[in-house]
Amino acid sequence: MIPASATSLDVAVWFLDRARADDTYLQPRKLQCLLFLSQGHFAAAYGGRPLMPSFFVVDEGGPIDPNLYRILESGRPDFIQTALGEEIVVFLEAVWRRYRDSDTLRLDQIIARRGAHEEPVRRRDRSQVSLEAMRRMFGRNKQKRSGPKVARTFNGREVTVTRWSPARKITAR
Repeated sequence: MIPASATSLDVAVWFLDRARADDTYLQPRKLQCLLFLSQGHFAAAYGGRPLMPSFFVVDEGGPIDPNLYRILESGRPDFIQTALGEEIVVFLEAVWRRYRDSDTLRLDQIIARRGAHEEPVRRRDRSQVSLEAMRRMFGRNKQKRSGPKVARTFNGREVTVTRWSPARKITAR
């Protein structure tokens, strides 16, 4: 599928400029998380269409596009940005509003939770996360699951979630 944006750099610079407009410093790793979240949410919302021609890997620090990370390590590059379409800008504004106040650790936790069933996200060995995996991570699960709800502890162990029921108070007669 044809990406909505001509380049990944245009989207990255949009986030840098948006942060500057809010008088906020956008850390390189947080920018990478925002780009990953944008790509995943866009793919989920638009039937697997990529927002930008980019690929992501996940390492112990979270998701990164290695090429963009390298280009943006020293800050915003000096180049003429291609104007993004109105649909893309509206979408990116929504992503910015949703995640701007979250720090990098929180964004990485969101991604790890959403990608708990995706091998590259679990392994964090710099293997590539496919666009289809990102679409699954951020798409709505249309199938209702039957049976008990299962969650994972901080170390990855599965536990069954049950409704909390306080102990009944025993009264003496």
